[in-house]
Amino acid sequence: VYNAARLKNAGQPFLTKAAMAKLYASEMAQRVASLCIDLHGGYGFTKEYPVEKLYRDAKIGTIYEGTSN
Repeated sequence: VYNAARLKNAGQPFLTKAAMAKLYASEMAQRVASLCIDLHGGYGFTKEYPVEKLYRDAKIGTIYEGTSN
């Protein structure tokens, strides 16, 4: 993320680095949210716990503004 921002501020090509940062961040967020769901067991999918929303938000990160594949 910092490298992409540095390149943008310097007026250099940054789109590839920005896409790589987006991919990494969204995949890590989804991985962590999935682990949280696993830790909570069946309760992790209920709306009574904020974990399910965190997972949904993390999942959309891999889709929103371009897919990760």
